[in-house]
Amino acid sequence: MNYFKLFNIEEKFKINYKTLSKEFYKLQIKFHPDKNIKQSKNIKNFIQKSIIINNAYNILKNPIKRAEYIIRKNYSKKTNKYHIYDHKFLLYYFNLNNKIEETNKKFNNKKKLKKILKEIKKNKLKYYEKINIYIKKKQWKKSEKILIKLKFLQKILNKYL
Repeated sequence: MNYFKLFNIEEKFKINYKTLSKEFYKLQIKFHPDKNIKQSKNIKNFIQKSIIINNAYNILKNPIKRAEYIIRKNYSKKTNKYHIYDHKFLLYYFNLNNKIEETNKKFNNKKKLKKILKEIKKNKLKYYEKINIYIKKKQWKKSEKILIKLKFLQKILNKYL
């Protein structure tokens, strides 16, 4: 199933969130089991469709999951494993982690931590722009490399936000 077709939106990285939400609610009204309780014979079908709709919505509303979905759909269908060979980025990532750990342990400096996290968010936005360009150009290998970096940065943000 193509999640973009499900929500009647164009398959691309940058999407209109209002349109996505509007289509999501239309589908939920149509297929949600609670709205279709009178058709008890088909309730299993409604439950299954509702699960698919929720899963698709959760993937498409999240930029990293959406990028991963697009890339896997078009390029890396056979693998769930991503490896990073960009040593410059790995060094940056480890230095960020060390900087955050030191800030938390030694200084407990919330202001400095906020500054570091703000830098990460800023870099994440730059990577969103890059991945958008690569996906548009169907440069899947480059898209995948940016996706990996985004996942690493998101991992840090999840840990400290």
